[in-house]
Amino acid sequence: MGSKMVRKQAAIGYIELVVTSIIWGITYVLMKYSLSFLDPQQIAFSRFLIAAVMFVPVLFLTRERYNVGEMVKIVILALTGVLLYQLLFILGENGLSAGDASFIVSFEPIFIVVLGISLKKDNLSWMVVTGLLVSTIGMVILLRPTSLVRSELFSAVLVLLSALSWAIFTVVGKDLLVKHNPLNVTGYVSIVGLVMLLPFVNSGIFALFFIRNVYLIVSLLFIGILATFVGYYLWFDGLKKVRPITAGTTLYITPFVTVIFASVLISEPISLTTIIGGSVILAGLAVTGIKK
Repeated sequence: MGSKMVRKQAAIGYIELVVTSIIWGITYVLMKYSLSFLDPQQIAFSRFLIAAVMFVPVLFLTRERYNVGEMVKIVILALTGVLLYQLLFILGENGLSAGDASFIVSFEPIFIVVLGISLKKDNLSWMVVTGLLVSTIGMVILLRPTSLVRSELFSAVLVLLSALSWAIFTVVGKDLLVKHNPLNVTGYVSIVGLVMLLPFVNSGIFALFFIRNVYLIVSLLFIGILATFVGYYLWFDGLKKVRPITAGTTLYITPFVTVIFASVLISEPISLTTIIGGSVILAGLAVTGIKK
């Protein structure tokens, strides 16, 4: 009975992570739209401002105590999963094409594997390795990365560091979830991350309160509520139930979802290689999710 319950929880966790990756895939399209009106720092700050407002009552309902070491981990999570991940990716993406940036940041699962094994937080199985390789092949087919020119190398390094930052966020977060409620952890991480982002917004924060564009408001609400409040919680709750390596592989679905919704929402064309690459990614995810 206990074994069945563990498998059931793992299945639920995997579904939560896939749903999160789908939400984040849609988010990239809405962020692209929002960038026509706001700068990247304003978008990053607004998403965590909305999430933080929603998390305040949650923290009162799920009160938990943290020791000094755990509070340090909260700060590390806010630093890596909010401040560094957001700013490094935003700054790097400015100097790259969207395809190249998406390809580089999609190395997150690889970093999660390396960190997890190096820190002895995880181990490999043939299923995970197979799924990871298949999904990586699908990602390359989907995104078709071009050759970077010398002027783009610095931007590429920034995006690569953002992927590494998210990997650290995932591996460190797994430890904290052993003893604490994912909703409570996510709330503290979002609020601390919001405070860290504040110096980078400067006077741009005031413009956020005078937005009149209905589509922009809806986009920001989606990014703040679903992508951040719901998305970060589902990521932590799913991570609590599965291994970090398994969680990381679900991120491969994000660029595929982005391409599909970009076609629907902003009329970007879908090519045959997109369909093939996305299908291969889904096949890799299916292999990774299979239990022995």
